Amino acid sequence: MGPFDRFNDRAKRVLALAQDEAVRFNHNYIGAEHLLLGLVREGEGTAARALDSLGVELSKLRTGVEALLGRGNWEKPPSEIALTPQVRMIIELAIDEARKLGHSHVGTEHLLLGIAREAESTAKLLASLGVTLEMVRQQVIDQMAHPGTARASRPSAPPSAGQSAGTGGPFDRFSNSAKKVLALAQDEAMRLNHNYIGTEHLLLGLVREGDSVAAKVLSSLGVELSKVRLAVKFIIGAGDTQAAPSEITLSPRTKKVIELAIDEARRMGQATIGADHLLLGLVREGEGIASGVLESLGVTMHKVREQVFATLGRPDHGPVGQSIRSGVFIGHDRSTPDPFDLLDDAAKRVLAVAEEEARQMRHNWIGTEHILIALLRADGVAQRALRELAITLEQVRAGVFKAVPPTETEVTEITVTPRVKTLLGKAMMLAAPVSDRVRPQHLLLALVADPEGIGSQVLTQLGATAERVRETVDRLSAG
Repeated sequence: MGPFDRFNDRAKRVLALAQDEAVRFNHNYIGAEHLLLGLVREGEGTAARALDSLGVELSKLRTGVEALLGRGNWEKPPSEIALTPQVRMIIELAIDEARKLGHSHVGTEHLLLGIAREAESTAKLLASLGVTLEMVRQQVIDQMAHPGTARASRPSAPPSAGQSAGTGGPFDRFSNSAKKVLALAQDEAMRLNHNYIGTEHLLLGLVREGDSVAAKVLSSLGVELSKVRLAVKFIIGAGDTQAAPSEITLSPRTKKVIELAIDEARRMGQATIGADHLLLGLVREGEGIASGVLESLGVTMHKVREQVFATLGRPDHGPVGQSIRSGVFIGHDRSTPDPFDLLDDAAKRVLAVAEEEARQMRHNWIGTEHILIALLRADGVAQRALRELAITLEQVRAGVFKAVPPTETEVTEITVTPRVKTLLGKAMMLAAPVSDRVRPQHLLLALVADPEGIGSQVLTQLGATAERVRETVDRLSAG
């Protein structure tokens, strides 16, 4: 059986479209660039949705290919078109990606993952559109985690100052203050000559807006416009083009922040998205440059969230991580301190992200698999240990997706598995002799101590045995 026998209809169509693109350029070969064009042209598959969400448009991509490769000088279209060795390698990698994910057929998503793993030439091409291979890979994973997401739901360019925020979709629900924040964020992006709005620009917009709860919270925490601008410029610098960008798009992280802001409003029972929801979404996303800027100013994500609800004069409606707290700790002996307080901020953040991962996969439980993903998303000894063992977020997500694939059912309530309850208790015991707080590394050590848990099994399959994890954590902790 040849490799193409495992291709589904969409993947086969991509190859046909790639050949058509090669003919269009009068090339006598199909390279990675033509394959990328075919993926965009296919239009309906996971890869097309991922590329579309990153702003990769067919016309711009064709312009980039022509600038990079030029056109063939044949007097008539070539009669025979062959796959380049690079494309053959991409196909092998696509088959490998499908195998790792437990899929029986190769689809467009696997082809795009193969490109993200191998194709240096497409890296240059995509970079000209403001997209990295890592962004591509992450977006494919996100699309697989949210099956059935419509392309039409992708936020378009943000509203400019004085304009209504969008003509449809989530921006219709934005309050005037939220629309103003996006307009100011766009202004900050243009000030820095950036052709995208990242979480850092959104933070600047929230500080500049001035009148909302979000602006007041940031001000009360000592987050000043001049300090944020200085930190952003230091971290990423200004764009190097002479002219201001003609088109500004939302970065994938900013789109994620908007999704989380909508969820925050839903949890609070509010139909309108305000600046306070955007700030709550920003701190929930927690991995963008904005979170790094805030932490460099001595402001934790937990503190921001706490201050928002204090300013609103209402209890926290159940942040990410609340399910774990209520599912494990509520009902303990009230004469003793709340065990949740024994976790440091980083460990609480791990629990928060674990619930977020479970919701994104539409799982109605939080298991050790979600904890493992969250540990790779949280800075600290645990993350460094896993990375030193060559364990990446993409590998772990793929292993988890294979073990417990995303479901189609929307989640309303999430429970905590008995294994996670045991894991937390074990982590407290591991921390007790040397620390007064449970840290993420204690969660990791407790996770690998349970060989039957999915999190531990995924690590073992990737070559990170419990013994290797313990040795690495001990060494990094001692250092």
